[in-house]
Amino acid sequence: MDCSVLVILILQVCAVLCDENEYRLVRDLFVAYDKRVRPAVHWSQSVNTTYGVALAQIIDVDEKNQIITTNCWLNQNWLDPKLRWEPHKYGNITVIGVPFTDVWRPDVVLYNNADSTSTLTSVSSNVIIKYDGNVTWLSMSIFRSSCTIDVKYFPYDVQNCTMRFASWSFGIDQLNILSHSDEGDISNYVPSSEWALVQYRPRRQLEKFSCCPDLVPFMKYDIVIKRRPLFYLFNMVMPCVLITLVALLGFYMPPESGEKVSMGITTLLSIVVFLMIVSESLPPTSDVVPLIGLYYGVTIAIVSSATAMTVLTVNIYHKGTRGIEVPVTVKRLFFGLVARILCIKLDLPSPPYSGLTRIPSHDHCVYERSSDTDMGTQNGGLHARFPASVVPPDGGPRTCSTDAHEQQLVRVLRKVYQTIERNEIRISEQDRRDVIRQEWQQLALVIDRLMLIIFIFATVTVTLVVMVPQEYDKD
Repeated sequence: MDCSVLVILILQVCAVLCDENEYRLVRDLFVAYDKRVRPAVHWSQSVNTTYGVALAQIIDVDEKNQIITTNCWLNQNWLDPKLRWEPHKYGNITVIGVPFTDVWRPDVVLYNNADSTSTLTSVSSNVIIKYDGNVTWLSMSIFRSSCTIDVKYFPYDVQNCTMRFASWSFGIDQLNILSHSDEGDISNYVPSSEWALVQYRPRRQLEKFSCCPDLVPFMKYDIVIKRRPLFYLFNMVMPCVLITLVALLGFYMPPESGEKVSMGITTLLSIVVFLMIVSESLPPTSDVVPLIGLYYGVTIAIVSSATAMTVLTVNIYHKGTRGIEVPVTVKRLFFGLVARILCIKLDLPSPPYSGLTRIPSHDHCVYERSSDTDMGTQNGGLHARFPASVVPPDGGPRTCSTDAHEQQLVRVLRKVYQTIERNEIRISEQDRRDVIRQEWQQLALVIDRLMLIIFIFATVTVTLVVMVPQEYDKD
């Protein structure tokens, strides 16, 4: 239905139900009124319009698409000479309200609009007209405006989103936009659970475009908001801290369990999953790395290094099986210095006994047990003395008798001695390997504790840098 037909119907209804004076007033005002004509006294003069935007609510901030959604109340005021009347001629009526579609309106739009259907989310009431031609238009609209999101200090970031309003078709010579107030109106603002409003200020600027020679007055409203970080600290940072601490406790796990490396890899995968969740909520930018992304990156590096050090300690733990002795310098450094600093009580084994000792004589070959071993004799060992008349080529016992029985006895004693000597050598070698193996295991224990303290200190330091609230200045 055409607007003119609707006005005629409204006037006809008012002719029966409305006040006669108001009916006559509306009829006289709009009988020759054309809303297509700019309400200027002279065509060369500009129409002054005061423009005000009251911030009612911050609905959403889409970091990924860099869009802020706000609920705003608009207040526009201008002077229309064609809508003046003398109150005493119309029953002293000074104010009337008519549909906003019946009067001329300034074509002020949001220049950084990010929603093509923004006109569908606008609610407008009647315009209020005073007898002196002053027109006031109050409306409410949900704006989706583009905003450059700086996520460098996420989740402690401070964003400055600006809404830019100006006329789309008129320059300053035809339509001059003035600020309704020097301060932003937040009297009806509903606080957001995610963002804290730091500042809301209006400012007027003149800009020039390449298409048009005239300057265009802009009303810009800066919305400075600060993120409330509790949600992200509890749901993103805290699980990462706990997973990292669990990964570091792998140093405390015994190497013989065989689960040290698998534990580190499992926690590393868990942190990577959390990093993917964080990256989905942030805009894909290559300019800066978000603070929380940097934290996850450092945490992944810590857990990866801890897993690599776990592999090293497991290798050290099992290195003693090859019979390689621990270097003396390493013993002095870790057993003498590091273990004392970390207050680690080591259970180092005593050196193995020296085995059989051959004591030469002028005319006898004497083989005796070392005084350090107990072979069941009270005087320190078993002594086997033989005369020097018989010297076997293999260095065995000698005997002075040439009797066949004595020679047979010598051969038997020689075999017994060789068996005992081989057994003692085997036991001595086994004891030496056991000592070496235990030394390597103790070295792995000291390195494990040292790495545990180092990585816990690094984790706590990085976490405090992220979790402790700080003020970051925007560049």
